[in-house]
Amino acid sequence: MNKINKKRTFFISFMALIIFLSGMVVSLYDNVEGKFNHNENIIINHLNSEMKYFTLAKAKEADPSYQILSFGKDVPKDIREQLTENLEENMSSSLNVLENDSNFLYEIKNTKTKKTVKSKYLKNNIFDKDVKNKSIFYGTLYYDAKGELKDIESLYKGDYDGFDFMSFFENSLDVGYSGGEDGSDRFYINGVSVPQDQIKINTPDNVSIAYSVPKNVKDNGGMVYYYLNSWENYNAFSAAALMFGSFIIALFILFYPKSIEDEVTPFSSFRKLRGEINIGFTATAITLGCMGCLIVSGYTINGVFLNLVDTLGFTFANFIVVLCNMVIWALTFLVIGIGCYDVKYIVVDGIWRFLRDDTLIGDLCRNIKGGINKLGNVDLSDNINRTIMKYALINTLVILIMICLWWFGIFLAIIYAVVSYLWVKEKVDKIKADYDVLLVSAENLAKGNFNDEITEDVGVFNSLKDEFRNIKTGFEEAVREETKSQNMRTELISNVSHDLKTPLTGIKNYVELLQQDSIDEETRKEYTETLNQYIDRLSTLIEDLFEVSKVNSGNINLDLMELNLIQLIEQTKDECFEVLNSRGLEMIMTSANSEIPLMLDGDKTYRIFENLFNNVAKYALPSTRVYIDIIESEEDVMVEIKNISASQMNFTSEEIVERFVRGDKSRHESGSGIGLAIVKSYVEAQGGSFKIDIDGDLFKAIIVFRKNTNN
Repeated sequence: MNKINKKRTFFISFMALIIFLSGMVVSLYDNVEGKFNHNENIIINHLNSEMKYFTLAKAKEADPSYQILSFGKDVPKDIREQLTENLEENMSSSLNVLENDSNFLYEIKNTKTKKTVKSKYLKNNIFDKDVKNKSIFYGTLYYDAKGELKDIESLYKGDYDGFDFMSFFENSLDVGYSGGEDGSDRFYINGVSVPQDQIKINTPDNVSIAYSVPKNVKDNGGMVYYYLNSWENYNAFSAAALMFGSFIIALFILFYPKSIEDEVTPFSSFRKLRGEINIGFTATAITLGCMGCLIVSGYTINGVFLNLVDTLGFTFANFIVVLCNMVIWALTFLVIGIGCYDVKYIVVDGIWRFLRDDTLIGDLCRNIKGGINKLGNVDLSDNINRTIMKYALINTLVILIMICLWWFGIFLAIIYAVVSYLWVKEKVDKIKADYDVLLVSAENLAKGNFNDEITEDVGVFNSLKDEFRNIKTGFEEAVREETKSQNMRTELISNVSHDLKTPLTGIKNYVELLQQDSIDEETRKEYTETLNQYIDRLSTLIEDLFEVSKVNSGNINLDLMELNLIQLIEQTKDECFEVLNSRGLEMIMTSANSEIPLMLDGDKTYRIFENLFNNVAKYALPSTRVYIDIIESEEDVMVEIKNISASQMNFTSEEIVERFVRGDKSRHESGSGIGLAIVKSYVEAQGGSFKIDIDGDLFKAIIVFRKNTNN
């Protein structure tokens, strides 16, 4: 038989055994049912507390003059009321439980007044022997004229021969007891100290009491029927079935070859878990399974489970009940089988191997061992003093251990010295080799060879390897930035030359034209106006260059004052109205507040928005809307100006704020080409930020001013 067939045979055999044991247990339910009901100890154990309160209540009913509680003068009024109220509640509860239970018969007779109080279900005199013979429980009490218990049958004498105060109240009130240093005993009731002799529960006098539970107990939903048919009555049967089934399963697991069991689910799956998790889960599952078997089998045998299924309206109620019992017993036997396999696995493979390889503790020990092995790996980026201290402590510990071994310690010390020498020599040789690798890389870097890279492990110099990589990256970045700077300077000179040459050429040409005697006065006037335009353009260009130069050099003076940003933008917008209106642009401004005070330089801030509005007038699509959104937060104020571009924007948001960066078309229009550069410089000089956002044809200029800036 091959291994696969062996595994299949084991699995089928194991599951068949579980199903057989489960079916056998369930089949025994009919033999167990009804054999544990007739036991008077069940009545006494479960109803004794209720019968004590019931006795007091009915004795009071038979003799209205009976004073149950008596108090001394030292008992506070509120304590008296609390005790009386609590006792009445408990007596009322016991009356509700027992008085209307047709399975609980009683008769209380006052032997002095002959007044009798008895159960409405009682047909005969309860003191007759015939009633006693037909009872599964029969108990009597007799108190004489002095309240002394003279006769008792089937009940616990200690509970009725002088009622114990603590047993009546300790479960419902904060009641304690202690003996005083002066010999007096005291009760502590809800934090109040009361002498013991000041409170007493009186026994009734001249009373004969009898209680009976007939053998023919009816299913009336009462307390007696519930306790007589409690699932707990069948725990002995269920426990015996569990022990027998566990024994059979343990034998099966024990004698079957472990090599087959190791590879069969569920054993193989549980074996992959860490030992603590496996054992914890299995133990919990076995505990819950055993409790489930006790409860489900008990409620099945007493009929409660079947009644519940019938009440819920399920068809095939008997089949459902049997199936549920089969499942719970089968699952319990399954986890018991897993537990048996775990024990076999640990014992056969060795407890030490299990602890070492299959437990979380073993994993922890391996990690600790790995940490010790890493002690020899020194990182120069760490605190070297801490590293030296670590080695010193370890060395001291080793020496102390050797000292404790006396003469044998000398032999160990020699071995330790030789091993230490060889270990240190190996480390030093490795450090020297790693240093040579770094030295070669440094020489190549000094020669400008940025492609050289250290790929091997350099031990204690690994942190320097990372720094070498950063240095190489830094050099490459510096070269790129320098190249970019040189290109920008070249472009700047070219752009400035072009923008200066254009108005100067115009000025020169119109000056020559004005020097001609043949031109008429009207033409001369036209040339003069054009000449002034070229002069204004040149003046603006020089002024803008001067401003940008001052900002970039840091030679700028700010006259900060508290300004209303909203009012400043409105003022700038009004002064630029004519040029904006000429392009048919509609300005729409939104702000949640009418006033936003900020510390700003008025002239430079005005210049910021003037440049932005002029930029909008030049490049926005005519007859469109321009939106100015002002958003205020706790820390800053954002101004966003949005418009639709008239032409395709073939530049990036970073390029457009550089000096002289414009589209080809704009190079023949008025302006210096550094308007946005001035905006960016002025905003950043005042502690803010400026950026351009381009989304298709949507052009957005975004300014952020910080509040409470200290520029």
